[in-house]
Amino acid sequence: MTQRTFELRLSSLHDIPENTLKKLEVQVLADGEWEPLDLNLETRGFLIFVYSVFICQHMYLHSNATELGMALDTVTGRFKLTTSEDWFVHEIHASFDVALHSGQATADDVAYIVERMKNCPVSRNLTNTAKHTQLQFV
Repeated sequence: MTQRTFELRLSSLHDIPENTLKKLEVQVLADGEWEPLDLNLETRGFLIFVYSVFICQHMYLHSNATELGMALDTVTGRFKLTTSEDWFVHEIHASFDVALHSGQATADDVAYIVERMKNCPVSRNLTNTAKHTQLQFV
């Protein structure tokens, strides 16, 4: 059976002191080349779904880090989603590197944020999917 693989990467920049998202860029790997992801009426529906899973995890990373008193400076992320030939999602790999403007992340904080990210509403609906999330504060 042939698998389908979708890969995205993102970079975000955050404003201080409000800790709001200032800039977000997302790229998709297409034919071996990274291209900007331009969501529009011609974007394939499943790619929009893949984007929603990735961006939901980023949103949960941001909101839970904020809840723990961390102000983000930048976030870079990589995302890989694999489906079966008939489009059922089998596995998700997400990794995020976070540079903080202020605050500090303990091992318990990282574990808490990762658990919350796996339970964002979009990911939560993927009940039979293996989810692997890595989070590193650099």
